[in-house]
Amino acid sequence: MRQVVRVSCILAIAFAATAGASGAQKAAVVKTATGPLQTGTYYYSLGSSAANQTEAARIRAAGAGVARIALYWSSVAPTGSAPPTGFQPRDPADPNYRWQGIDAEVQTAAAAGLQPMVQILGAPEWARGSSPKYRAGTYKPSPSALANFAAAAAKRYSGSYESLPRVRYWQIWNEPNLDTYLSPQMEKGKPFASKWYRSMLNASADAIHSVHADNIVIAGETSPFGTVNASKGATSPLYFMERVLCIAEKKTKKKTKNAKTRVVTISYKSACKTKTKFDVWSHHPYTQSGPTGRSMRPGNVSLGDMGNMRAVLNTAIRAGHIKSKTKVRLWATEFSWDSKPPDPKGVPAALEARWVSEALYRLWSNGVSLVVWLELRDQPFPDSFYQSGLYYANPAGIASDSPKPALRSFRFPFVALPQLVKGKKTAVVWGRTPTSKKVTILIERKTAGKWKRAKAVKANRYGIFKLRITALPKKTTYMRARLANGKDVSTPFALNAPKKGWKGCIFGTCTG
Repeated sequence: MRQVVRVSCILAIAFAATAGASGAQKAAVVKTATGPLQTGTYYYSLGSSAANQTEAARIRAAGAGVARIALYWSSVAPTGSAPPTGFQPRDPADPNYRWQGIDAEVQTAAAAGLQPMVQILGAPEWARGSSPKYRAGTYKPSPSALANFAAAAAKRYSGSYESLPRVRYWQIWNEPNLDTYLSPQMEKGKPFASKWYRSMLNASADAIHSVHADNIVIAGETSPFGTVNASKGATSPLYFMERVLCIAEKKTKKKTKNAKTRVVTISYKSACKTKTKFDVWSHHPYTQSGPTGRSMRPGNVSLGDMGNMRAVLNTAIRAGHIKSKTKVRLWATEFSWDSKPPDPKGVPAALEARWVSEALYRLWSNGVSLVVWLELRDQPFPDSFYQSGLYYANPAGIASDSPKPALRSFRFPFVALPQLVKGKKTAVVWGRTPTSKKVTILIERKTAGKWKRAKAVKANRYGIFKLRITALPKKTTYMRARLANGKDVSTPFALNAPKKGWKGCIFGTCTG
C-alpha cells in the first residue's frame, strides 16, 4: 500500500539550492487564509437587451463583482484559410473584424457595475494548424496571430476607444490541458501542449500589457481531471502546470513502522530557467463529492487538492520563473455543482446551499482570491448538461426565474465549524459580507429552537470576518450571520455535518 503526501512545508528546503544557483529574487508568494475573496459568474447573452440587463443586474445582486465573458476569436476574426488582403490584425478598427456581439456583452456587464473578465479561445482557420483528428480551433493555434488578436481586443477595450468600457482581466484560452481546446496534448510520445501553451501565453501577455501595463493576464484555466501521459486526450492539471512553469517533482519514499505502508512525500523544485508571463494562475476545481473532496488520481486537482497547485505556483514564484509586475495570484475561474432539482443526479438543493458556503471558505483558506461560479441560471434539462445555476430557469424567461437556496450562500457565505477545546464546545466561524465591505456582523446561534446573539464582530476592509465562538451551549444546532442593520442574513449552517452526503459526476454525467 502506498500513501502519497504532497507538502509545501518542506518546499523551501527542497528548493534552496536551486534558488541560490539561479539568482532568483525574493517575491511575494500566495498565502493562505488572507486577503479578499471576490466572486463572479459566467455571463451569456440571452438574446434581448432586457433579458441581458436582468442577467447582469442579478449577477451583481448575487454579491459578485466579475462577469466572465467568452470571446471566440474565430467568431470575431475573418474567416477562410488565409487572412484577407490588407488585413491589419492589431487594429481593432479593421473592417474585417466583427465585434458587435462581444461589444454588447462587455457594455451590459460594465453598465451593471461588473468587471468584465474576457476569455480568448478558438482560433480561426487561417491562424491554426490543420488536422482532421482534432476539433476546429484547437490544433496548434499560432502564438503570434493570437498575440495580434489579443492586442486588438485590449486596444478596443482599453477604456479610450470610442465609448467602450475598459477590460482589465484577460484569460488566455480555456482548459488547455484538454485536446478539446488545445491539441495535440502529446506529440511523438512527448508532452506538447504545455510548451505550446507557454508560447501562446507569453506572446499574448506582451500584447495585452503593451496596451495597459496594469492589465491582468490570467493563465491556466485548467480542467481538474486527466492523466500524466494525456491518455484520452487529457493531461492532469498539476503535471500540465509543472511543465508550463518549469517545475519538477521531488519524491521522498519512507517506510512506516507498518512495513505494508510506504509514504511518498512530494515537494517541488526548479527544472529550468524559462520564464512564463502572466499575473494570475487559474483552475477549475470541480469535485465528485463535497467541499473537501480530493481526486483519487495523482496530478488531478479538485477542491481538496488546491494546496498542491498553490505549492507548485509558489515554487515557480520563488524560482523567478514567472514574469509579472504585480503580485501573482491564484484564482478558481470556473466551479459549480448541479443541483437536484432539476438534475436528478445533482446535489440535493439544501446540501448544495451548505456546500457553496463551505467551498468558498475552503478556497479562500487555500489562497484563492477569486471564485467564478458556473452559472447564474440553469440551462434546460435534459437538453443541456448544465443545471448548476444560482436560479431555477423558468421557460417564460429570466424575469420569471426563482432563486435556489445556493444563491443566499453565494451572496453571503458563512460557515461554523465545531471544535472541542479543553472539553468545551466551540466553533470557528467565517464569512464574507454580501457587499464585501467593512460592516458590523451579528453572529447568532440556534439553541432549543430559538435564535440568540452569540457575538458581534466587524468585518475587515474586504468584508471578511473570522473568529472563534467559545462556550457554546451543547444543544446549539445551527449558527448564522446577520448584518447589524438587519437587511440580510446568511444561510443557517448546521454544526453537525449532514449524515447523507453526495458522490457523483460533475454536471450529473460521467465522461470517463
